Amino acid sequence: MHIKPAAILVLLPLLVVAVPARSAESVFLTGATVYDGTGTAALENAVIEVKGEQIACIGGEATCPVTAGAETVDVSDRFITPGLVDAHVHFSQTGWLDGRPDSRIGHDFYDYEALQQALSATPDRWYRAYLCSGVTAVYDVGGFPWTLELEDHAADHPERPHVRPAGPLITHFEPVFPIFQVLDTGLFLPMRTDEEARASVRELAGMGARAIKVWYLDPPQDETEALDKRLLLIGREARAQGVPLVVHATQLRGAKVAVRAGAHMLAHSVRDRHVDEEFLRLARQVGTYYVPTLIVFQNWTRAIASVAIGKPPSLDDPNDCIDAETRRVVQDAARLHATLPDKLRYLARVISRRVNEARQSAIMEENLRRVYEAGIPIATGTDAGNPLTFHGPSIYREMEAMERAGIPAAEVLVMSTRHGAAAMERLDDFGTLEAGKLADLIVLREDPGESTHAFRSITHVMRGGTLHEITRFAAE
Repeated sequence: MHIKPAAILVLLPLLVVAVPARSAESVFLTGATVYDGTGTAALENAVIEVKGEQIACIGGEATCPVTAGAETVDVSDRFITPGLVDAHVHFSQTGWLDGRPDSRIGHDFYDYEALQQALSATPDRWYRAYLCSGVTAVYDVGGFPWTLELEDHAADHPERPHVRPAGPLITHFEPVFPIFQVLDTGLFLPMRTDEEARASVRELAGMGARAIKVWYLDPPQDETEALDKRLLLIGREARAQGVPLVVHATQLRGAKVAVRAGAHMLAHSVRDRHVDEEFLRLARQVGTYYVPTLIVFQNWTRAIASVAIGKPPSLDDPNDCIDAETRRVVQDAARLHATLPDKLRYLARVISRRVNEARQSAIMEENLRRVYEAGIPIATGTDAGNPLTFHGPSIYREMEAMERAGIPAAEVLVMSTRHGAAAMERLDDFGTLEAGKLADLIVLREDPGESTHAFRSITHVMRGGTLHEITRFAAE
């Protein structure tokens, strides 16, 4: 990765951890039922030969005979899938309100600059949570410049997931600029003029960003036409720079503009109204990946509610993957409650969000079904790092929500593996279990083709040919 020193004024050193040596000899996983991530029928009593970092062979006993004397791992009565891919995360955020100063909750309670220094110095905190949950690859679609180092830092390491970082976001919503201006750099780049928009794209490309992410909130009515044209211009400049365009646009009108701009990925569901035939036609033509993020808005409401009533929320973490520091700050709900200037106003805010959330959830679920039926590629993403959407285990609730919306479990499996890797533009390396690809896979006790709930039964994760018990990554 090539990063211009002038573009990134502060890049803190990342931890250096020795990489365990991999055996050059073959290891055979035998007896499991394998879902290879392509959507084809499961292969029973399968044999997977792993040599070094890669899958050397996958098939039945006749296709992949076990070498006499070779190391063999009996996984009979278990199920294997590719490692999960979370196609929407933020390493700059924590899963709590300390990572979102724009919430205006705890703004004077937390030191946001110190937080970013800590996160940039210890990304292994999130690496461990992801592997603990069976997530072997993540797409960071918006973060401080320090996140651009993560791809190289995590590459070829058996205790870290693959990371694809987009770096800072481009937006027209300027009130957020000063809030996120820390470490002598910012989380957002401007698009006030056409030239400024082009310059922001070029700056990101020069920094080594793996995507151009635009945070495209619904513009003011008197600026809509100009900003829509500017988003199209950003799309053209992104193509000229050879970098894919990712857009946050949760309104149907803005999502259509994003797709016309050539969006490689829509980072959220359309949630203001039902998608129409025009949107579906455009998305099919462009090949846009649709990432539903069904649970993140609910989790935001839960976080605000926990502060409004002064009671810490419950955590959905079946494998103890959430780290001790995150667990500690979530307990701040009671202390934050005491700092609220108008407690009744916050309770009213929660009630209003609950009403809107119910309506929006119904729209998002229907839109997910329509997008699926239209044959548009869907990739699973959580928006992890937002309040109560935790790095790692949040993917379970997201997949389960997709299934409840009407997507068959076997299809959610493909969306959470193959499609996520394709959205990251890494399908040649991982996302499906095929000879020649990296040996990134997970072992489950229950059948993921029958229910997405099965992913909670994970026992092992293999990253780049190294097999780990999930308990290896559990929080202390």
